[in-house]
Amino acid sequence: MIRAAIVGGGAIALVLLALVCIPRHLPQPASSALIPANFHARLEQGTLTLRGSLPNKASRDKILQGTHARFDEAKVQIVDQLTVDSQVAPAPWLDQLPGILPALHHMNGRGSVIIDGRSIVLSGRVPTEQAKAALLRAIAPMTAAGLELEDHVLASVATASTQPPRGSLQSRMNAVLAKNKIEFESNKASLTPAGRATLDLLIPLLREAPQAAIEIGGHTDGYGAPDYNLALSQRRAEAVRNYFVKQGLSQRFTAVGYGSTKPRSNEQTQAALQRNRRIELLVKGNGDA
Repeated sequence: MIRAAIVGGGAIALVLLALVCIPRHLPQPASSALIPANFHARLEQGTLTLRGSLPNKASRDKILQGTHARFDEAKVQIVDQLTVDSQVAPAPWLDQLPGILPALHHMNGRGSVIIDGRSIVLSGRVPTEQAKAALLRAIAPMTAAGLELEDHVLASVATASTQPPRGSLQSRMNAVLAKNKIEFESNKASLTPAGRATLDLLIPLLREAPQAAIEIGGHTDGYGAPDYNLALSQRRAEAVRNYFVKQGLSQRFTAVGYGSTKPRSNEQTQAALQRNRRIELLVKGNGDA
């Protein structure tokens, strides 16, 4: 009896020890990482399109209510393509979002706001530098909420009486691409928010020449297999063409992938490699005026 009691007591002690000690050493189940909330608003020709992934229905309802309150009176059609996903993390900037959307009205009726969770990208055109300053003040709550500003807003500094003659469509597109890059995710044909913002700057220029024939040329650096680079450059050129077509542009777009066969520089510096990774838009006829 005594021996049995001792054995039983020892077994109980081992069980208690296991309950206390073992969980501290067992690997804890990994919690699934939440996806950053994202948002894209585009105002064009009286239509405001809202896209993005939000953490809950309350955030979505607040954005829609605030948007209707600010745009219904102006007879702006609102297209709701917002989605709710439980895997999306809450974000402090969501509360500020409805208040900054009227800034799109400053962009001559056409502009966009893109938020990828880390940055806010503004693109469009405003009549004066003063209008641009007012727009930047309007979106200050978003930067205060932790977003980094990428400013692609152009201000028209010349008046109608002093504005110089417009250059060709080619020269105007070149001027935009000299300051803004059509960016893609690494080794993919997916446009980054900054890349889409650059295309948004080109769209107003293309709308002024609807009959133009445009070649979209994709180029890579020299690293990697030639066949891979050729296929990647083709897919990126097609991604740009598809973006333009979805915006209703009527040009005859031709997507061509050149791979690494037409480098701008043969140097092996990082700056040279970045110059070689690019998208070029070339006017091939009809509308280069």
